[in-house]
Amino acid sequence: MGKIEKLRKYRKSWENELWAKGWLAPADSTANTVAEAYCKVCRSFLRAHVTDLKRHAKTKIHSDNMVQLNPMKKDQSVLSNIVKISNEQKIIDLKLAVYVSTHTSIMSVDHLGEILKVLGKGTALANLKLHRTKCSSLIQNVIAPTLLEELVQDIGTNYYSLIIDESTDVSVFKYLCLCIKYFSSKTESKIIKYLGIIEVVNCSADSLYDCICNYMQVIGLNLSKLIGIGTDGANNLCGKYHSLFTNLKQKSPNLQIVRCICHSLNNAVSKASESFPSTIDYLCREVYNWFHISPKRRDEYKQMFDLLNSGLNKKFHNFHQISGTRWLARSFVVNTILEHWLELKTHFSLMVKKEKCYASRIIHEMLHDDTNYLYLIIIKPILQELNSLNLTFQKNFVDFGRSYYDICCLFIFLAKKIIKESVVSKGFEYIYNNINNDSVYRHSSNCDYGVGYNQSIININLSQEKKSNVQTQAFNFIKQLLYEIKKRLPDNIEFFKKMKLFSPTLCLCQLHVNFIDLPFVNLFLKPSEIVLIETQWEKLTTVTWKMYLNEKQLNDANLFWPKVYNYKDAGGNFAFRELSEFVLKGLSLPSSNAVVERVFSIMNTVKTKSRNRINANMLDALLRIKTTFISTKTCCTEFVPPKSMYDKFNSEMYNKKNYVNTIINNVESLDNDFNDELINIVNEISLPDFY
Repeated sequence: MGKIEKLRKYRKSWENELWAKGWLAPADSTANTVAEAYCKVCRSFLRAHVTDLKRHAKTKIHSDNMVQLNPMKKDQSVLSNIVKISNEQKIIDLKLAVYVSTHTSIMSVDHLGEILKVLGKGTALANLKLHRTKCSSLIQNVIAPTLLEELVQDIGTNYYSLIIDESTDVSVFKYLCLCIKYFSSKTESKIIKYLGIIEVVNCSADSLYDCICNYMQVIGLNLSKLIGIGTDGANNLCGKYHSLFTNLKQKSPNLQIVRCICHSLNNAVSKASESFPSTIDYLCREVYNWFHISPKRRDEYKQMFDLLNSGLNKKFHNFHQISGTRWLARSFVVNTILEHWLELKTHFSLMVKKEKCYASRIIHEMLHDDTNYLYLIIIKPILQELNSLNLTFQKNFVDFGRSYYDICCLFIFLAKKIIKESVVSKGFEYIYNNINNDSVYRHSSNCDYGVGYNQSIININLSQEKKSNVQTQAFNFIKQLLYEIKKRLPDNIEFFKKMKLFSPTLCLCQLHVNFIDLPFVNLFLKPSEIVLIETQWEKLTTVTWKMYLNEKQLNDANLFWPKVYNYKDAGGNFAFRELSEFVLKGLSLPSSNAVVERVFSIMNTVKTKSRNRINANMLDALLRIKTTFISTKTCCTEFVPPKSMYDKFNSEMYNKKNYVNTIINNVESLDNDFNDELINIVNEISLPDFY
């Protein structure tokens, strides 16, 4: 221990001597670095080791900076080493940084900048000085923060909804993604935009709540204006007793939750598919695997397909891979296999003889089992209808009136197959309330399994036992699907049933519903506001809206109500401002989580196996820039830097820390006792390099 004590005293004496020189200072504890020391002259972070500090003091850059700061040289300014950049040069750098962030990797700007300098001789490009360090700083600390500030300013004091989901990237970091939906007074339209991505470790309800609260506080959004959250249905996000929703509801008592109907439909059909034999799943998976691993097999099959269909106008389709989490994606798999059924039977009949492979023998037997063909024929139209509804709700802006009608149509479509006609004729509500009543169902042999099944069963010679077995399993599948839809979508059905009342078709009807029957009247309005807004509701039908709006606007609530918001009467007053604000508040509620899933898809194209070291700050900045151009339907070629970006374009952009790091540091990720112990261990081993 004596030697260690001497080394510590030696290090302490050197630190005192270096600090006395005036250029060395302790590093900011909140800075985005693991360094312990900071050079005020070179504006660089250093390790607090004697060897490193000595080496830095002898560098040419440090020596030159110290000479420029010498007070004896009066002809030199303290800031003489700072070069001012013209606005023209800033525009070039910012546009190139935007191009790089949207279309290529940051490393490539080192070569791109040199090429442009050569090609731009005699122009402003000849003075281009843009490499990856500067480009990264522009993306993280100039462009992305400015876009976020513009978004927050556009939201202002308006009410908004959050759409939330979690995902893991290629380097196994977990992120919480936030998207926001609100009405923009500036653009007079409904907007859905990416808000931010936060790296998280613990995904409990309390941890996510702390993350969101800290994030909103940093960017300057008021959580009391939050009126709705959209989730995928996970228990930690929307559980009834303790979840993110229940925690947020304490800050916003009128908070509404909307579970993603796309996730609910997928879970419903996945659960119902258990009624079918596992051979269907195996066949869909192994047909793809058979051709996917062998170009030779694919080429042989293609030649045989062309030979069998010579002279016919039948198109060749590649086989699709099934998804373990998205059962609805199997619709494409089922369609392709049915289209190629004859060709596949012929191909595997040859492969059984040519290749001594167990997999080919099993697939061959399955393709020659006509019951498997009947199962796929029954599934095909059902999956197509579910996919159609799923695509409807994947839109950013859903027509709530049409959406409720689409849900009802799907339910009736399935009910007609297995429920008695006398029950179906009584309408959706009666069917929905009697799903658990076994007396309303037909016998499995009298059900309607589709035209394809009826035509195929005539040409297929099946025993009565096999035929009965197919009908029973198909009946159980459809019945279970109806049950699962009712189980998983009651809140969604009730929500869209209420929201359809905001449809222009119903609002402009002379016999429209009473104002008090509109959704959220008691939640979103104060008693003093109800009288004025009810008067505006009754006056709404007195205006001939066809004179001001086109047919599309008169049929879509998302287009109609922003126009009502700015409608002025003969006196120049906003005649329906309060009413439209109330309705637009309701229309700001989310309809699905599709927008967040799209952000994660973009994230997977940004952070790949070859770019797995991108940190959370850079990932957030790249996503913000990319999604901004996607949401505005513009490209980097149309980007015009605002003046606020010029102000941020200075030397400080290299030292700024991103707000995401601040949030993560504020969230408890390590036990305090363990953290203190870790710091003590680090202090013990931070000795000079020559020890």
